[in-house]
Amino acid sequence: MRSRGPVRAVVLVLGLVLTACSTYGAPAPQAQARAAAAFPREAVDSFVTASGRDFQVDGKAFRFVGVNIYDAAATDRYSCHPALRMSEAELQDTLATLHDRYGATVLRFWAYQTYTASGQDFAGVDQVVRAAKAVGMRVLPVLEDGPGDCTTLDHRQPKADYQGDTWFTDGYRKPYGTAALSFRDYAQVMAGHYRDEPAILGWSLLNEAETNARDGAGRSVLVGFARDVGAVVRAADPHHLITLGTQSNGAPGASGPDFTAVYSVPELDFAEVHDWEPFGDRKDPMPGGSGGKPPAADDPACAKPDARIGCSFALSVALGKPLIVGEAGIDATTESERRTRSAQLGAKMRAAVGAGAAGYLLWRVTKSYGDVNDILLADQDPVLDQLAAVAMALRGT
Repeated sequence: MRSRGPVRAVVLVLGLVLTACSTYGAPAPQAQARAAAAFPREAVDSFVTASGRDFQVDGKAFRFVGVNIYDAAATDRYSCHPALRMSEAELQDTLATLHDRYGATVLRFWAYQTYTASGQDFAGVDQVVRAAKAVGMRVLPVLEDGPGDCTTLDHRQPKADYQGDTWFTDGYRKPYGTAALSFRDYAQVMAGHYRDEPAILGWSLLNEAETNARDGAGRSVLVGFARDVGAVVRAADPHHLITLGTQSNGAPGASGPDFTAVYSVPELDFAEVHDWEPFGDRKDPMPGGSGGKPPAADDPACAKPDARIGCSFALSVALGKPLIVGEAGIDATTESERRTRSAQLGAKMRAAVGAGAAGYLLWRVTKSYGDVNDILLADQDPVLDQLAAVAMALRGT
């Protein structure tokens, strides 16, 4: 469990750094020079481990900020959003800027069966790993999509809509849509193939695993799913950490008491939450808490199955495992809205760090606008300055 002293120190430094980042245009040359000095590239040749609520690399605490680029593994064979696909050179340039200027050290991306021809073509994932390692970043691959985007059906189908909400008990054992492998077998293939790659932070089994189904003991069926698939992945790959991949912010199956039940299983090494509306609140740094802080773990609201993200932070303390915010996004379409979004997401990052988050990943960086929550490097989106400020604080700069 993290001591309170270092957390207070991080929050103090964070407040000072963010106070200094008051402009939203291009950083001044002096600020760019400071950022370059603050974010030197480091070799990525050791595995990330977990110790209490911290990640560690070579015995030292590893706390991070980063981004999502979900289509990073796109190739000529498959891209979920071809208009936004980056070449490997574009991806490496993007990651270099994110790391060197803004302090991002982790990239989260999709590694579904669509991207790998069901574990037969690893070129897309390999290019992400190469690009990340070249600039000193790590990656968090996600193996399947809960909402049903970019996956092996020709239409969008949330996993909870599969044959009476049975995907997490039965469907994951069978090939899904055009997939050649069941999800269970695919997770084993991916884990075995990349077991010796230290640039992988860990495996996220699903993006936003959600379900209303319960098992015979009244628990969320995500408990049994996480135990089974987690054990399969661990047997194939003893080196990497594992998370289920959930919103845990009011979404069904892993919020409130279900959050504790799911993430207490020994097969999962860290917990994941997402901060999105309608489950989140753009104006509240810690939805479900008060004053930007989580509620008490015994707050009656945290005993409800739709408990908000603040309860997940509160309940995670007893788990004694790291917790990350895997996605956080706010809609913005104008320059004014992006400035507002910057301040709001900055407050959320500060609140999460203050509550012990081991990592925070913004949604999402693209090369041109494809959605209202996109972040463009070319526009020097002001939220990137917030990301840099948090990165500096986590490094004690």
